[in-house]
Amino acid sequence: MDIYALTDNMILSKMGETIRIQRLERNISQKELAISAGVSISSVAALERGESVSLKTLIPLLRTLGILHMLSDFFKEPEISPIAYAKYLDSQKTRKRASATKNNNDKAESEW
Repeated sequence: MDIYALTDNMILSKMGETIRIQRLERNISQKELAISAGVSISSVAALERGESVSLKTLIPLLRTLGILHMLSDFFKEPEISPIAYAKYLDSQKTRKRASATKNNNDKAESEW
């Protein structure tokens, strides 16, 4: 399914359907889910009907159902290309020894 081809309402409806299916597979009532997640029953019902709810409502529901991993794409670390990594390593090189001190007073004066 191409998620970009779906309207916002279609996405909300699909999310609500997924929550409802997950809840029913666990044999949990809307009331039990709401109490366990610490949200209102009306929020659970609204979500399952495909209505908009806040993320502060969605996250505890996903956590309670054990499907919080569905949000894992939001937490992926960006991958760095090998070339960018090599450049990063080059910029982090530390000096291995100090350079000799240069003292202008020690220079022999020119014969000129």
